[in-house]
Amino acid sequence: MIVVKGKYGGFCFGVSRAIAQAQNLNGDGNYILGEIIHNESVISKLKKSGIITINSLDEINTNCAKNLLIRTHGEPRHVHEAAKKMGLNVIDCTCPFVREIQQIVHRHYNDGYQIAIIGKAEHPEIKGINGWCNGSAIITENESDLSNIIADKLCIVVQTTYSEEKFNKIIKNFDRSKVKT
Repeated sequence: MIVVKGKYGGFCFGVSRAIAQAQNLNGDGNYILGEIIHNESVISKLKKSGIITINSLDEINTNCAKNLLIRTHGEPRHVHEAAKKMGLNVIDCTCPFVREIQQIVHRHYNDGYQIAIIGKAEHPEIKGINGWCNGSAIITENESDLSNIIADKLCIVVQTTYSEEKFNKIIKNFDRSKVKT
C-alpha cells in the first residue's frame, strides 16, 4: 500500500489563533457566534470550558455576558455594532484575509461602487462580507450574472476558500463592456 501524506495539515493560522483566543476565555459569559470550526472535538472542549456557541445575538444572556468571539469567517458590520451596544467585549478573530476583503467592500461601497462577490451565497464568510455593504452585493458563481451588471463603478471580490480555477473562469469570461469606465 502506498500512502501519500499532504504537504499541509491541521488548522490554518486564523483558526489556530481563534481557538487559542477562545481557550483563553475563562468563566461564564463567554460566547462564540457560530461554530469556530467544523470540528466536533474542538467544539466539545470549548463547551466543557463554559464557552457557549450561539447562532444569534438574541441567544445571549445579557445578565452575565462578557465576551463575544467573532469566528474566522467574520460577521456583518451590524453584528459588531449590536454586540458593542449590548456591552460585550468583542474579540474579533476574523481571518486577516477576510477582514481585508470586508474593508475593501466597505470602502468601495461608501465610494459608490456596486459590489459583486464571487462565492457561495450561503457561506458564513460571504454573508459576513455582504454585511459590510449593507447587504447590497450581487453574490454569484456565474459569469453571466456579472456580465449583466450595468454599473458606473464595480468592485468584485471573491470568497477566500473559493476554487481558484472557477474564479479564473468567471473573471476570464466576464464581459467588461457592461462596466462604464
